[in-house]
Amino acid sequence: MGVFKNNSDSGASLLEVMIAMIILTVGFLGVMALAVALTNNNATAGKINTATMIAQAEVSQLNCLGVSGIQKNFPQINPWTYSYVVEPSVSTPDGRNSVTSCISSALAVGGSAPNSSAPKGLGVTLPYTVTINFANNINPASTTVINAQIEVSWQDTRQHVIVMNDIIS
Repeated sequence: MGVFKNNSDSGASLLEVMIAMIILTVGFLGVMALAVALTNNNATAGKINTATMIAQAEVSQLNCLGVSGIQKNFPQINPWTYSYVVEPSVSTPDGRNSVTSCISSALAVGGSAPNSSAPKGLGVTLPYTVTINFANNINPASTTVINAQIEVSWQDTRQHVIVMNDIIS
C-alpha cells in the first residue's frame, strides 16, 4: 500500500497575496483622494466665511453711517459705485478714515469689533475686492432710503463672489 500525502499547504500563495495588495492599494488611494478633496473644500469654506464676514462688516458700517453719512462720504458718480481691496496686511482696509470709524477695527487683520470677545481680525489670507453699488430708493421723492449691494470677490483657482443686499434708512 502506498502512503498518500495530503498536499494542502496552510498558507497563501504568491498570487493571492498580490491580489490582496492591489485591492488594499486601490482602497488607500480612494481614501487619500477623499482626504485631499475634504482639505480643499475646507479651505474654500474658510474663504467664503471670511468674505461673508467682510460683507457683514461693510453692511454694519453702512447702517452705522446712515443715509446722510453715505451721501456725505461716498462720491456720487454714475453709476454710484465704490470699490476697495482688503489686503492680508491691511490696517484700515479702504482708507476712509473718517468713514470707517464705526467698525474699521473689525476689518483690520489685527483688530476686532469694539467691545467684542471675538478673536482678533478676520483672518484675511488673500486679497478680497469689495464693491458697493448704491441706488436711491425706487420712489424718487424719498431721499431717506438707499439700497446697497455689497459684493466681495476673490480669485484662487477661479473667481468667487459673495453678494449681500442692504437697505439703509
